Amino acid sequence: MADSIAWIAAAAIIYIIRTMIWGHIPLYWAVYPLGLSWLFFRAASGLYPPIGTSQPEELRRSFRTTATAAVLHLVVLTGTDELTAWRIAGLALWPVLFPIAYFCRSFAKVLLLKHNLFGVPHIIIGTGPTGRQVVREMRRNAELGIIPVAAFETSTHHDSKVEGVPIVESIDAVHDFDFPYPVRHAIIALENTPRGRQRTSELAASLSKKYPYVQVLTNVADMPNLLIRPRAIGSFLILEIRRPSLLPRQRVIKRILDLAISVPVFLVATPIIAAAAIGVKIVSPGPAFFSQVREGTNGKPIRIWKIRTMVPNAEGRLAEYLAANPAAQLEYERTLKLRSDPRVIPKIGRFLRRMSIDELPQLLNVIRGDLSLVGPRVMLSHEVQRFSDRGQQLRREVPPGLTGFWQILYRNNSDIQIWESADSYYVSNWSVWLDLWIILRTVRVVLTGAGAF
Repeated sequence: MADSIAWIAAAAIIYIIRTMIWGHIPLYWAVYPLGLSWLFFRAASGLYPPIGTSQPEELRRSFRTTATAAVLHLVVLTGTDELTAWRIAGLALWPVLFPIAYFCRSFAKVLLLKHNLFGVPHIIIGTGPTGRQVVREMRRNAELGIIPVAAFETSTHHDSKVEGVPIVESIDAVHDFDFPYPVRHAIIALENTPRGRQRTSELAASLSKKYPYVQVLTNVADMPNLLIRPRAIGSFLILEIRRPSLLPRQRVIKRILDLAISVPVFLVATPIIAAAAIGVKIVSPGPAFFSQVREGTNGKPIRIWKIRTMVPNAEGRLAEYLAANPAAQLEYERTLKLRSDPRVIPKIGRFLRRMSIDELPQLLNVIRGDLSLVGPRVMLSHEVQRFSDRGQQLRREVPPGLTGFWQILYRNNSDIQIWESADSYYVSNWSVWLDLWIILRTVRVVLTGAGAF
């Protein structure tokens, strides 16, 4: 349904634009069977429904099916000798359809999840630290459609819930427990101990008789899991890990993507930047823009620009506030941010930050090459020093980003450890599709104001 709505919307946009240029011209007859073909391609690629498919992989499949339909459209035009200007203009349907389909599918998932109409029920076997973390990630990434409905306890504490999911029984009862609705998926999330590994092997063999789909959590949390491929060598399962090192060719692709998006967006955003700067000047004395030296690729210092959203003498005011509020001091040390920040200009400052308008001047940094559109969060050097040695090394391998994995999933609802984890995950799993997904997700996060303060 969401894809059908997206196709109708994209076709309507192209029709309106073409009518404004060439006048009323009926849509090309082949557009309708091409639309059906597009839906067929998507069904064949596993997009209905995309349960358990990572968002970048879903985006990759969406792009491939849309590109295939576009090529088929061009072939039909060529074969029927219909290569007129207005017919060729109809090919713009497909690049317009690609982002519209993403937003329609995202909205549909959110709506269906709200009414418990999307996803597949999963049980979690294990309520220790590993099991809790798995449930937490499942709930945080609900749009994957992996819905935890029950957990089986490993400890003797007899809690009633784990991260909001009811604990129904101990692990010993998992084979005989019956649910009032079909449950076909089980995830084994026991601790990585000798006893845990032995129990995992036993459960994986026995549970397959009751649950057709048994998944085992592997101890590769710090590895690039989007790039892992299973390989069989005799009776052994080998996990092949392809580490993205951003080779020169990949850096060129990333740079082209940066310029292709940042240049037109900056031109469109220029009036918004100007209006915001004027607003800041009216309500607060001092310059409209703020610059600061941050850490760039390979630790190189870069100067970034933002619209000023803080009052003059902001650091002095912060020091006074933290000295008088011990709880705020702890919050700032943990997250480097404050929910009630005394430095922010009232009203306009909070609005600009909530909508991320203050970040728009950094598009110039992207155009110059100091930043990328997507990358690790751009930070001060002393903030980076709080990361582990491995975290510092990883984030310095790529340009910092205007947006990133941290911003779309956590934004301000996190601490320094989550920042490091998110940045390290991005670098270790980099791909063009991950970048495109983060860019599209950023638009959604900014428009909803999720996690902002």
